[in-house]
Parts: sequence; C-alpha cells; structure tokens
Amino acid sequence: MKIVTLLAALGFLIASGCSQKKADGYFLIVDLENTENIKQYSVFNPYTHSLEECKATAKAAIAEILASNAVPKDSRVTGWRCSLNPPDRGG
Repeated sequence: MKIVTLLAALGFLIASGCSQKKADGYFLIVDLENTENIKQYSVFNPYTHSLEECKATAKAAIAEILASNAVPKDSRVTGWRCSLNPPDRGG
C-alpha cells in the first residue's frame, strides 16, 4: 500500500512539475544608446506565449521599433531580452 501511495505522489509531482503554463504575453526590453539619453524601450506582446517565440521574433520587432518614431532616430541597440515581467521604472 505504501508503494502505491508513493508512486501516486511521485506521479503527481512529476506531472505538476512538467506541465508548462502558457504565458499571457512577453515583454521585449531593448537597451538603447542615443543622443537623447533614452536608455530603454519595452513593448508587451500579448500574442507571444513562450520565451522561444519571443526570442524568435525579437530581431524583426527590434527593426520595427528602430524604424518607428518610438525611439530617437540615432538609437543604437546595446542589448535586449525577453521577460514575463515589465522592466523596472527606475527610482
């Protein structure tokens, strides 16, 4: 009886640990350098549900950000990351 209980508990732990929830979206956080001293730009994509998906679309998203009026035209990307959490607002 103890073995059955142990196996059931182990099975539950494995199942709960392996089940991966889909995220409600990811933040793409882009670190910048420019003459206006804007250091960071972030965008939330509610249609990106995994880290891999965020990373796969980052290059195109960064190109769109740089081509838009959202950041200064002389901006240069110094780094980027995907995150479930919004970036720090400073302070």
